[in-house]
Amino acid sequence: MIERFFKTIELPITIEQFHELPYNAAYKYEYFGERAWLTPRPKFSHAILRLRDRSVVPDEIDAQQAVRVRPLRDGDWDLLAAPFSHAFFRVFPFSVMDDDERCDAGGQCLRHTRDSGDGPVVLSACFVATDDERPVAATLVTLWPDRDLSDWNAGDWPEPPPPDCLQKRLGIPHLTWIFVDPIVQGYGVGTALLSALVNRLLDMGYDRLSSTFLQGNDSSLLWHWRNGFELLENPGSRRRMQRQISELRTG
Repeated sequence: MIERFFKTIELPITIEQFHELPYNAAYKYEYFGERAWLTPRPKFSHAILRLRDRSVVPDEIDAQQAVRVRPLRDGDWDLLAAPFSHAFFRVFPFSVMDDDERCDAGGQCLRHTRDSGDGPVVLSACFVATDDERPVAATLVTLWPDRDLSDWNAGDWPEPPPPDCLQKRLGIPHLTWIFVDPIVQGYGVGTALLSALVNRLLDMGYDRLSSTFLQGNDSSLLWHWRNGFELLENPGSRRRMQRQISELRTG
């Protein structure tokens, strides 16, 4: 979904300044016509968390204000665009938007998820963290097909999933969104949300949680690593492509 929000960036700078630009993995860097051209090339990595043990979810998190984790409610969806926008204001593609554009883009992403654009929503495994007034963080889980998560289109169902897909424990739960407003970041809010959803998935009989993060989003990479996710093979790796070609040749 977020691929549609990436824009080509044109910078009228010198070649010396071009070589001093900070690098971001989501873009291809070129220089011609006395301009730098940053063309979107977003790359995503997949990871898996093996669900074994239940975790303790704190009743209250001291984040310089009391924050509590609870299940997502229908009325929360319209309130999540603001913390979404705040959480990603330094992450491409949202970091090059103004506040209104970023909030609108966040709302579009959330509506896409709510309307099953990222797979059926596992509502019982979706949680929010709230202060006394509003949600300040959330985790939204959808259901991906049970297939090789290293494939390019791992999240695409080959055919519409049946209405009782959750009751039959089909597919693999996917951590489609997790975001925390900067005012409460660094206090364990995201980890508490993860613990709550892991406990719920174990209750439902699932033993894996998949996730995806944008290459270049270092904070997301480190969060996944710290919480025990295993990085999966990149679908575009040359080793993987070589192995697939070899398998095709041997039939």
